[in-house]
Amino acid sequence: MDFQGIGSASFADEHAFAQSFAEYFEQLLPSVENSPFFVSLKEEKGISMEKLFRWLSRLCQDLQKPVVLIIDEVDSASNNQVFLDFLAFLRQYYLNRKNVPAFHSVILAGVHDIKNLKMKIRLDAQHKYNSPWNIAANFDLDMNFSAEQIGMMLKEYEADYRTGMKVDEISGDIYKYTSGYPYLVSALCKLMDENIYGTKGFENLADVWTKEGLLEAVKLILAQQAPLFESMIRQLSEYPDLKQMLHALLFQGKRITFNPDNYVINLAAMFGYIINREGSVQVANRIFEMRLYNFFLSEEELRNAIYDEAQGNRNQFVNDANFFCSI
Repeated sequence: MDFQGIGSASFADEHAFAQSFAEYFEQLLPSVENSPFFVSLKEEKGISMEKLFRWLSRLCQDLQKPVVLIIDEVDSASNNQVFLDFLAFLRQYYLNRKNVPAFHSVILAGVHDIKNLKMKIRLDAQHKYNSPWNIAANFDLDMNFSAEQIGMMLKEYEADYRTGMKVDEISGDIYKYTSGYPYLVSALCKLMDENIYGTKGFENLADVWTKEGLLEAVKLILAQQAPLFESMIRQLSEYPDLKQMLHALLFQGKRITFNPDNYVINLAAMFGYIINREGSVQVANRIFEMRLYNFFLSEEELRNAIYDEAQGNRNQFVNDANFFCSI
């Protein structure tokens, strides 16, 4: 399911949500349309959340196979009390799955971390803390590539194109800039193969797959608009304390102890912007570091330019400490 397919009106109350959810479910799984229980469900006015979950439980029982529910774009609904009530029902059915048929697993996509749903709840809305997230399983697998894994991919590329690159050296340099962050690794390699190749000084692939070619790719990625970087800047705007911490790291050289119980540090780690390096907070990789540094520097330059402009304009309208108007 994709929650972008459920309009905002469907979150007005639990009855509207339950009705929309059931109808959307029917579109995705037409075989349930003629089931007697679903027919009676559609005929009702104002389906309750409880009634919806009794139907979903019966569906899981009738299918006689493990059913996995995947919901995409969860963030689009995560500020809504009705959705949090929905999560609470999911939790209740999951915990009672030995007695009542329920989904084998639920995957919430389009959210950085299940804990992020809790962070979006207003502090004054204590009634919303009906914690469905404490049943989430820890995911301890390191998704970043190692230098050796990057090297394995480059060896496959080299087997096809025979560039003559020094695989161990290039893979090590890519790792230095990305710390193995999958998107950044792929993006740099793609830029080198498709954008750098054929430009002045890089007419041959042998010229591209060098330290110089990698540096050109780094320059391009730092100037690109990409969803990853757009999301990063948006998070800085949404969480001013996060922005202040990263600014202190990059511009003031502050040493900040890595404490996962600190809200801001935990938030930054959840987004993948920082890592724990020997007990201290450090920006996750060199490209993030340069991108953030360029952003903060640009903000500073703009503030100074606006200040200089304001001072210049002030001189046009202030004479001998007397204000006058110019039309």
